[in-house]
Amino acid sequence: MIDWNAVLIVTVLCVVMPVSIVAIVFRSRNHEIDRKMDVLLRSVENGQEIDPALFADARSRKTLKMRLLNKLIWGMVLCLAGVGMLVGAPFVEDPEGMFITGGICAAVGAALLVAFFVGKKWMKPEIESEEKGPASKYWKETEEK
Repeated sequence: MIDWNAVLIVTVLCVVMPVSIVAIVFRSRNHEIDRKMDVLLRSVENGQEIDPALFADARSRKTLKMRLLNKLIWGMVLCLAGVGMLVGAPFVEDPEGMFITGGICAAVGAALLVAFFVGKKWMKPEIESEEKGPASKYWKETEEK
């Protein structure tokens, strides 16, 4: 006999949830583009100067230092979660899944930590020039407002 509860749960987790997440992200980005276009049209109609920072996406706003710190944070979180799973795996009835998941999490976390330290070493001149450049002055002024 078919367990319809299991079929429903799997369908919701594997089909409905990813589709709804993609739809929400798509609508959010579409709404953001529409707002930018409204601001652009109003500024053109009024003859005002257009701010080039309006067209910068969120990824370009992050500095190299912020991207590296993001790798550090996620590396620590994944590494600690993986080690926690590996430590807790012997205390459950079926430990194979926790060993595999914990090993993967710990490995990805360790890789992100290595990427942080290597990136910090290799990108030191770029980070220093980014901190001294004119773009940093612009972002500091906008953060103060």
